[in-house]
Amino acid sequence: MKTKYSTLDEYLADLDSSLSKLIKDILVVTLEIPKQILSFIKDEKEYAGTINVSGDMQLSLDVASHELFLQKLPKEDYYLLLGEETTPENITEGTGEFIILGDFIDGSSIVRSRGPGGIILITDKQGNIQAAMTVSYTLFLRFDLATEAGYIQFIHADGEFFVLKDDLSISPSSKPVYGFGGKEEEFTEKEKEFVNKIKKVGKLRYGGCLVQDMNNILDKTGVFAYFSPKLRLCYEILPYLYILSKVNGKGYYITKNKEMFTLETVPRLEPNKLTEMDYLHQKVGFVGGSSDLVDLL
Repeated sequence: MKTKYSTLDEYLADLDSSLSKLIKDILVVTLEIPKQILSFIKDEKEYAGTINVSGDMQLSLDVASHELFLQKLPKEDYYLLLGEETTPENITEGTGEFIILGDFIDGSSIVRSRGPGGIILITDKQGNIQAAMTVSYTLFLRFDLATEAGYIQFIHADGEFFVLKDDLSISPSSKPVYGFGGKEEEFTEKEKEFVNKIKKVGKLRYGGCLVQDMNNILDKTGVFAYFSPKLRLCYEILPYLYILSKVNGKGYYITKNKEMFTLETVPRLEPNKLTEMDYLHQKVGFVGGSSDLVDLL
């Protein structure tokens, strides 16, 4: 539902001019990703032949999308540009005021069966979150953006951006959906009890791409969880904790020791540590969605 902004430009005009410019420049780069996806699908060579910092074989699409942002995004926009494929050798510094953290292609391993997504977090030099944005690469490009100006959802089609929503509340849940990642036999008893409670009130909608799974929650209300420390805190979970805070939702990240932190209690990002690979790529669990359902955990 649109209540305030008729166009994306009207929303961006309410932001600091430098942040507005950065978001616009990021949008320009994301519009080139579908070409990379099609090229990847037609190419028989899936893997880049290299292993990332986490020990995973890199898909050529992951590497290409990361390189696209490094090459195309003006250095004047950012102070640091880091992502899932960042290594000690490709840490990229700029002359701007913002830190950009991104999983530029989320769900690349299943791209031939369903659309992937992208996740981006923008902070200032002190680690304070300024914006979080996700993009869904399907028949059309869908964007979900959160800043201090609030939440806005828009699509790109026919060469233009169209605002779909600028006011959203996902709590309390209504005809909710749910998705749970990971192996159920590895869940704790508390987590199993939570899952059983959710199954009684919701419908299963799980696809294996965080962006698409969370889009289901934003559209239908509900809850998504991946209890095992599989997801990246800095550029996957912090963005969603921020987005949830703007749509009357709730979320926690879960440590290996099963400690749970909200956006309000999470330790602030330490920018001086972001170039340390263990810090940048740290993994956590996650549960997020409608607050009445998340509170059942």
